[in-house]
Amino acid sequence: MSPTLATGAGTRPLRAVTAVCACGSLALLMLAPRLAAWLAVPLALAGLARLIAQRRLERSEREFLLLAAILPLAYLLNMAVHGWDPGLLERPSRLLIGALVVLWLSRIGLPRDALFWSVVACALSAAAVAFYYTEVQGLPRAHGRWNAVPFGNFSLLFGFVALAGALCLRGRNGARTLHVVAGLIAAAAGLYASLQSGTRGGWLAIPPLTVLLVFLALPRLTLARRLLLCLLLLAGAGAALSASPEARARLGESVREIGVVMAAPEDAAITSSIGIRLAMWRWGLERFGDHPWLGIGIANYREYRQAAVAAGQMPPDFLLLANLHNELISNLALGGLVGGTAVLAFWLLSWRFFHARLRRAGDDQERFHALFGLLATLGTAMFSMTEGLFGTSPGTVALALTLALPAGALCHLRNAAEVR
Repeated sequence: MSPTLATGAGTRPLRAVTAVCACGSLALLMLAPRLAAWLAVPLALAGLARLIAQRRLERSEREFLLLAAILPLAYLLNMAVHGWDPGLLERPSRLLIGALVVLWLSRIGLPRDALFWSVVACALSAAAVAFYYTEVQGLPRAHGRWNAVPFGNFSLLFGFVALAGALCLRGRNGARTLHVVAGLIAAAAGLYASLQSGTRGGWLAIPPLTVLLVFLALPRLTLARRLLLCLLLLAGAGAALSASPEARARLGESVREIGVVMAAPEDAAITSSIGIRLAMWRWGLERFGDHPWLGIGIANYREYRQAAVAAGQMPPDFLLLANLHNELISNLALGGLVGGTAVLAFWLLSWRFFHARLRRAGDDQERFHALFGLLATLGTAMFSMTEGLFGTSPGTVALALTLALPAGALCHLRNAAEVR
């Protein structure tokens, strides 16, 4: 049975509204994350209406719905065993809202290069926010209406996505100059915003994101040339880090913090950023050892946290942290092997979804959207090793959008190809 697509002149207003909502949500994400989230709501409602009316999903849509449902279902199972806290379900459930967006975009589609230009606008706006907060306001770290950590992480990610567009997209006439120039400028803007945020954990993702981008975006280059390009890009990023006083200060601070932790690894009074992370990871792995199958319970985390501080096992700052700043360890501690398996399955299925479509890409549009999804998958997985997938509301919105928008565009392109 052929996929159902919205075609004809009568759908033009619908397509226009869809493009405004989808592209606006991405372009405004770094400036106004709450507005970006609300712009995606009409798309999700339209996707829900389509699901109710048709009750039939294409294979690619079912695949994305499955990966989006894994973590919310794992949370539900955990709470069914350990106790309920409905408020903690809200952020993981945004992945399901993203899946509804995919259902609508799969039917309607987006204009050519729409997501690329939205990403360019997003990276440039992140740089503008970073400049305003650090150079005009004089604040030590840029963050806008975000927390500084996810602001820097997603600024960096959008820079890489823009660079992916520069490497693989072409204009309608086959020209590449405009995409290359815009992509390079946006990549520099994203890196600048990341540096101004002082988000050290995100910088650890630069090497793997660079390797992914070069090796998958430029498969026709020889191995030697791809390795050379990787080295050049990493050297450029390293030079930017060295040239930034803020980045040098943050890296120097890291060296000092690591030295303090190494000198007294069991000291519960260490409250530096790195020190408390290492302490939380150790505490989380101990809880996993005590409760290996289903963990201590997502809803019980606050109680266990308070008990650890009261017993002197953890510093008081532990009470201020809503997660263990490592998504895998958090899931193992709170959800045991079931929770850890769920988050690994989420990343693996997301990678499989986008990588399969990259291998089957028929043109530059499919290749770019698949690379977008792969960069988002790897980037958010790397970022969550020192933060968390659902640590902040803007970060959760960004996670859902960076997976759903390219996935929806890919589903539409593949469905359109099957109809032809």
